[in-house]
Amino acid sequence: MKLTHPFPHPPGSGHADAPLQRLRYALVLLAVVILAGALGYHYLSRLGALDSFYMAITTLFTVGFRELGEVTARTKLFTIFYLIIGLGVATYALSNLTALLLEGDLRGYLMERRMQKQLDELKDHVIVCGFGKMGFQAAWELKKAGVPFVIIEQDETKGRSPRFAGELILYGNAMDDLVLERAGVRHARGLITALTTDADNVLVTLTVKQIRPDLPVVARSAKLGTERQLKAAGADHIVSPYEIGGRRMAGLLLKPEMMSFFDIVLQQEQLELGLERITIAPSSPLCGQTLREARLRHATGALLVGLVHPGAGLRFNPSGNERFQAGDELLIMGPTEALETLQKLAAG
Repeated sequence: MKLTHPFPHPPGSGHADAPLQRLRYALVLLAVVILAGALGYHYLSRLGALDSFYMAITTLFTVGFRELGEVTARTKLFTIFYLIIGLGVATYALSNLTALLLEGDLRGYLMERRMQKQLDELKDHVIVCGFGKMGFQAAWELKKAGVPFVIIEQDETKGRSPRFAGELILYGNAMDDLVLERAGVRHARGLITALTTDADNVLVTLTVKQIRPDLPVVARSAKLGTERQLKAAGADHIVSPYEIGGRRMAGLLLKPEMMSFFDIVLQQEQLELGLERITIAPSSPLCGQTLREARLRHATGALLVGLVHPGAGLRFNPSGNERFQAGDELLIMGPTEALETLQKLAAG
């Protein structure tokens, strides 16, 4: 997703094609005027087809060197009216062509078409609704993780950060189902709604769940006590920045070593240490083995932190007698290479 940018109008609305439509209309008018001029000179001055078009074009653009055929009073009157009407049409067509070439309309149109093609091809991406402080940070984390995403923002003054140069930014109302459709909600892997007000986040969640009931939605809760409304709307996860911020501030004083450990895990670029959730496939050799028999740490270098059996909750630090089965989810921590090795092993 490295080539596009603002595309405020949905396809078919006419806004994106307006410059080309105006130019097309002007060129058609110009062609009609030239054809009318050629027919006039053909009948009035008794000229052939080529000479008639030559007279029509050179007269219209005032570059003629001499007149061809019979020059009568009727020919002179026709030329006068032809110039009055034709010059206006020619000026209109040239001004539209100039706007396309010099004022950026053509470049904007081509960028919009390119963006629409990218949106149509996008799969397994994340939609970020709202490009405020929280949406900005969420998008930045997705970009660092290499996860494709689309940003929906109503304010066209946002999204100019160099960090997101070339990323897909769709300007429109995230509560509009047409905008969500354009953002590829039917093919997305998840949606983050971080709009300013809780009411807007509730409406976005409701709209998304009507289109894709199975799509995971992470919603921002600006005020304490609004989690219930977001949950009722269908939000799968609710994040309160004030609550999280308060917990972190207290944690830095009460348990600074623990907070530092989580920072290391979350900021993988510092020590190449990651925390991943990996699913065991039916074809994996791990199926049927106990944790003691699998010896994951010896085989891959990764540390098993937790285990989730299908239909059960997360069990931290499972015992060596736990037996792996298809569909189990492993909470794994370790270097990037160890995580990749275990992921291949779990995939079979």
